[in-house]
Amino acid sequence: MQLTKADETEGTPPETPAKTRIPTGLKVLIAASFMIALGYGLVAPVLPSFARSFNVGVAATTIVVSALAAMRLVFAPGAGKLISRFGERPIYTCGMVIVAVSSFVNAAAWDYWVLLASRAFAGIGSVMFTVSAMGLLVRLAPSHMRGRVSGYYATAFLLGNIMGPVVGGALSGLGMRLPFALYGCSLLIAGAIVWFMMPPADQIDAEREAYSLPTQHDTGSKASPDTNDASATDVPASGEESPRQKPPMPATMTVRQALKFTNYRSALFTNFTIGWAVLGIQSSLIPLLAAYLATGGDASRAPEGTVLASTVMAVGSLANALTQTVSGRLSDNLGRRIMIFIGLLIAGTAISTIGISSAPWMLVALIVGMGAGAALITPSLQASVADVIGSKRDGAPVLATFQMHSDFGMILGPLLAGAVADTWGFTPAFMLCGGLLLAASLTWLPFRTPHWPRELADENYTGR
Repeated sequence: MQLTKADETEGTPPETPAKTRIPTGLKVLIAASFMIALGYGLVAPVLPSFARSFNVGVAATTIVVSALAAMRLVFAPGAGKLISRFGERPIYTCGMVIVAVSSFVNAAAWDYWVLLASRAFAGIGSVMFTVSAMGLLVRLAPSHMRGRVSGYYATAFLLGNIMGPVVGGALSGLGMRLPFALYGCSLLIAGAIVWFMMPPADQIDAEREAYSLPTQHDTGSKASPDTNDASATDVPASGEESPRQKPPMPATMTVRQALKFTNYRSALFTNFTIGWAVLGIQSSLIPLLAAYLATGGDASRAPEGTVLASTVMAVGSLANALTQTVSGRLSDNLGRRIMIFIGLLIAGTAISTIGISSAPWMLVALIVGMGAGAALITPSLQASVADVIGSKRDGAPVLATFQMHSDFGMILGPLLAGAVADTWGFTPAFMLCGGLLLAASLTWLPFRTPHWPRELADENYTGR
């Protein structure tokens, strides 16, 4: 029986304030995210200069950045299996401890190879707590607020990234080792927050159900499932139930199943380009360019380079955080695809022109554009993957694969862009990075119709 519009409205209870509040577990995760980012914001501006202080070139400097991403990529499948077996909270906390220990070793590093080895070791813990956090976000967030929750989570991380460089710049006169020790302390605090304050698994599930709306909101207009997939069934335009009985969803979604969704395939490529062109160069080439603009290559003025690098990263994070305050809600209202498309265009254009910066103010202005564009992408990209997985099954393998693509980009990006910068200069290196983002935008064209197999998707999944 098909209900009329009036019947549907009459039968759906209004959204109450309780349904719009953030569940307790998410608040804990957001607080931990801030502490992680605060410490990372201290380290990121000084890491490239610290590596170069061991008398190595740009290529060797970028290897230090890529080493962490390489270990994340290698260990990502194992992290997914550990999470499926032991749960998100213990793996999250264990990952924090591993990265904290490696950060303390960084602070005491006596040569380049010790720094490189400890950064690689940190990659193991990093992927453990990153994939665990994404899994908790999927489990904790009701579907009608996933975009908003992803925005809050990313904003907390960005606020830490704003405060971290500011504090780091103020402490620049105390040397480049202190930030690594402070980073280790912030990670231990974040791990303690999650371990002692995160609700148990049964309470998490109960909270999610309590905060969910009786009739879930669509994330966009319905699109047709993949007609080329033999397992797909037609989505009736009228909204009627399919005559074919929908089989029960599996307890764990596999990567092969997720790849049947257009949006997941697009998300993998986009996350690769984000890892390369945003995360990779943000922690390698951009601090080096900022230091060069501030000092002109004079090593005796290193503190000035640290201050400008910290300022650039803080301003970029501020632009990102301000945009994040609205991008998550816009993602829920307008759809994931249009937000990702616009963000990729903005960020790609800004990054393509960073290399022509001839003064600090030009670099700061372009970093603002990059930060704002990335803020439009991140919540929607994470929410699009969460939409594919749904809220009633484990998606650890799917999330781990998604994260692996970012890590692969973070490995190749600094290495290849650094090699290009050494050979031809900063301008072509940044043009290469920006071009990748512009290419990724083609996979999210607003007029492109996404496809998916109906029996694998949540009832309210629209692919928009």
